[in-house]
Amino acid sequence: MMKHLIIPAMLFAVILAGCSGGGKELTIKPAPEQTAAPQPIAVPVAEGKTEDVVKQMQLLASQAQEPRELTSFMDKHWSTVDAKTADSLFLALEAFDVRQLPALNANLSKLLQQPGAADKLSELSYPFDFSKLKGDDAFKQWLLNQTAGKLALGVTFDNSFYWTIDYDALQKAYGARLSEELKLYLASRAAEYNKPFFQDGSLKITRAELGNRLLEAENYLTRYPGGTRKTEMKALYTDYMEEYIRGYRYEAIDEKTMKLLPAVKQSYEQLVKEHPDTKTAAIVKAYLEEINRNKDVIYQPGKQGMSIIGGPLPNISGFWDGLAKRIDQAF
Repeated sequence: MMKHLIIPAMLFAVILAGCSGGGKELTIKPAPEQTAAPQPIAVPVAEGKTEDVVKQMQLLASQAQEPRELTSFMDKHWSTVDAKTADSLFLALEAFDVRQLPALNANLSKLLQQPGAADKLSELSYPFDFSKLKGDDAFKQWLLNQTAGKLALGVTFDNSFYWTIDYDALQKAYGARLSEELKLYLASRAAEYNKPFFQDGSLKITRAELGNRLLEAENYLTRYPGGTRKTEMKALYTDYMEEYIRGYRYEAIDEKTMKLLPAVKQSYEQLVKEHPDTKTAAIVKAYLEEINRNKDVIYQPGKQGMSIIGGPLPNISGFWDGLAKRIDQAF
C-alpha cells in the first residue's frame, strides 16, 4: 500500500512538488568547511506597511540560501503584523523550506561523507543538541544554522539522517498570530511531526487516536473548502483513512478466523456513534455495513506454505479500491 507520508522529510515532500518553482533545479551549496556560513540578506522594511513586509519577505525568499534568513526576518516583524500578513509570511517560509530541503539534504549527505563527520553526529543522542558536537566547529555551526531556521534533523531506522520541517517549532514561534485556518493546519502538522502516525512499516498511534486525527483534518477541509492548504490536508486525510480502515496487521485480525478483532470494530462503531454528522463517520459507517455483511471476516484464508492470510473478500476489496473516490466526493 502506497503512503503519501512515509517520513516527515518526504512528508508532507508532501508540501508538494507544486511548490517547487516550476521545476527549477536546486544547486548544492559548498560544504561549510569550504566557505563561511551565508549572512542573512539585509532587506529594508518600511515600518507600519504590512504590504511592504510581505513584498520584502518574497524578495528575501527568492534570494536566500537557508531558512534561518527568513525566520530572522519574521522574528523582527512578527509581533506587529496582523493575521493576514502573518499567514503570508508563514506560507512564504514553508514554500521556501519545501523548495530548499532537497538541496539541504544533498549538502548534509555530502558533509557526512567527510571523515569522522557521521561518527560525530551519531555520538549525539536524540533530540540532537548540536552545541555539544565536538571537533568540527564549522559543521556544528552549519547544523545550528538549520535549527535556527526551524528545521529538525531526523533519522531513519537504518541510521540515515535527513532534514525535515520542524512544525512543532513553527507552531510555538508563529502559531498564535496566524489566522484560524492556518492555526488548524499547523496544529495538524505539529501533531504529525511530534508523533508520526505511521513509520517504519507500522502504525505508531492507536486506531482511536488515528480517528481523532481524521476528524481534525476533516474539520479543516469542511471549514475551509477553498483553503490555502486544502491539497495538503486532503492528502493527509487520505493517508489517515487508508490506514484507518485497511492497514491491518497482526494486532487487527484473528488469523484463525480471518475476522476483524472486536476492539478494532468497536473503535469504528464508537467513532460513528460519537460523531454521527461527520463525513468521516459516513465513510466508516458504510465500511461497517460491508464488515457486517461478512460477519466480520475481512480476508480469505492464505495458501498453505505461502501465507497465513490471503486476499481480502471481494466486497472489502471493492470498498478499499473505491476509497479515494469516496473521499473526493466528500471533499
